Amino acid sequence: MNQYQTERRLTWCYTGLAVLLALSIICISVAYQHWKATLDVCPGGWLENTSCGCIFFGSSNFQYFSGGHNSYCLYAIFAPLPIMVYAIIMALFHMYRVCINNVGQYEDEKSTTMEEIEGESIMVTSRARVTHRNDAVIYCWIPTSCLSAVFCIYNIVHAGFITHGFLRACTQYRGYLVREFHATGDHASAIHFRLSCQAIFDFMDYIHKDPPNSRRGDFINTGAALQLAIIASWLAVAVWIAVTVYTAVRAYREKDVLTCCGN
Repeated sequence: MNQYQTERRLTWCYTGLAVLLALSIICISVAYQHWKATLDVCPGGWLENTSCGCIFFGSSNFQYFSGGHNSYCLYAIFAPLPIMVYAIIMALFHMYRVCINNVGQYEDEKSTTMEEIEGESIMVTSRARVTHRNDAVIYCWIPTSCLSAVFCIYNIVHAGFITHGFLRACTQYRGYLVREFHATGDHASAIHFRLSCQAIFDFMDYIHKDPPNSRRGDFINTGAALQLAIIASWLAVAVWIAVTVYTAVRAYREKDVLTCCGN
C-alpha cells in the first residue's frame, strides 16, 4: 500500500471518526436535555444543590428515580469534542492531499527501461518513491501514530464510561419498576432478568412521571438514543485502532528517513 492509498484510507477513517463522535455527542445531548429536569430529584434540601439530572448512573431511592450528577453527562458530551475537532482537521488535510495534490499516488509503481552497457542489453527497473525532499509529511508518521494511539485510549475510556453509566441506570430502573408495579415472583423476575434495557427505557419514556413544576415535553426513544451513542463510541474506538495501524505501518516504511522523533 503506497502513500497515496494510505492517505486516501486515512481520509475516510478521519471522516468516519468525525461523524461517529458527532453522533454520540448529539444522542447523549438530546437524552440529557430531555431528562435533566425530570431526574433532578435528589434526596436532600434545595440548598445542597446536588444537580442530579444526568440519565447516566441513575439511582432508585425510596421515593423517586433520580439521575446521576450532571457532571457525568457533561463529561459524556464534551469529552469527545477535542478528538472530533482533530479528526475533522486531519480529514480535511488528507482530503486536500489526496484530491488535489495526489501526493504519493505513483509510489511503488515500476518502470522498466532497456540500457546497453558494453554491448549487452540490460533491463533496468526503477521504483518511484516520495522522498523527504518533496514531501515533508513523512516526518510526521511516527508522531501521528503515537497521537492516534493516545486518542484511541482516550476514546476507550469515554466509551466505557457511558456504557457503564447506561447499564447502571438500566439496572436501577428495573428495581424502580418492580416497586412501582408492586411486582412479585415471576413478574419481578421478568423485569429483572428477561426485559432488555431497551424495553426498560421504553417504560421510562411512557410511565415515568414528571416531578412538580417540571415538564419534559414530547416523548423520545431514550433507549435507542443512548444505545446509538454507545455503538457510535465503540465504532470510533475501532476506527482509531485502524488509523493507528495505518500510520504505524507507514512510519515503519519510512523508518530510514529522519523524523521529528529521531532517526
